[in-house]
Amino acid sequence: MMKRTGVFMVVFLVTLCTGMAGAQEKIRVAGAGGMIPLLTELAKTYMAEHNNVVIEVAQRSIESKGGVMSAAEGRVEIGMSARPLKDDEKGLGLQMTEIARLATVFGVNRSVTLKELTSEQICQIYGGRITSWKELGGGKDAIMALSRTDHDATKETVRKGIPCFKNLKEASSVVTIATAPEMTKVLAMRPNSIGITDAIAVDGSAGEIVPLKIDGIDPTPEQVKSGRYKIIKNFYLVTKGPASGPAREFIGFIKGPKGAKIIESLKAVPVK
Repeated sequence: MMKRTGVFMVVFLVTLCTGMAGAQEKIRVAGAGGMIPLLTELAKTYMAEHNNVVIEVAQRSIESKGGVMSAAEGRVEIGMSARPLKDDEKGLGLQMTEIARLATVFGVNRSVTLKELTSEQICQIYGGRITSWKELGGGKDAIMALSRTDHDATKETVRKGIPCFKNLKEASSVVTIATAPEMTKVLAMRPNSIGITDAIAVDGSAGEIVPLKIDGIDPTPEQVKSGRYKIIKNFYLVTKGPASGPAREFIGFIKGPKGAKIIESLKAVPVK
């Protein structure tokens, strides 16, 4: 993880050795941490086909708010946001382009034997009324519940998708994790943990994180498409006014068939 705000990582470093150093066109991208893996993969493929373009995807999350404001202030050509614009952002002259829909997942460390929970059981865990996996028919160990900050877009998705979570006061034992990459790391490393993550992070964890069925429904792209799975994040690209130049062409690529194929490969649903 990068430690300096505003420092960007060129996501396709091989290009630096193949004549790209003199490239004239640059696209800076930053924002929601959960979108970093997806935009990184899209940028790699696009740059492999466009030798005159360098796409720098910030590898440090500045959250959706940071992506929106960076685009508004001209610090990036494209901001990443996992939520629509809020009321106080709608007058900033921004344009939102939805590129994907993704299952928000309650994932568990692979040490957990349970594969399914109900919405009510989720709320009981995060409200502190269920504290051991044994109470749910699992192992005897205590549950480590991991959550996100209250203003986080992923947390907002959970509140919308699980009715009993909407006004839930989380127990003091719940550990708050600031960013999506940190959640992935902690959830993969800590036995007996459960956390709020997404299908891309689960897919990239090489089996360290296991997605739970919620109310009998798997968090798969198929169930997202069908509408049966309700806890869904929407991924947006944010530009200052209509995208132009290289940014417009890159977004066009993402919305096209090649971009859709990459999005689908990462367990998300492309939006045409």
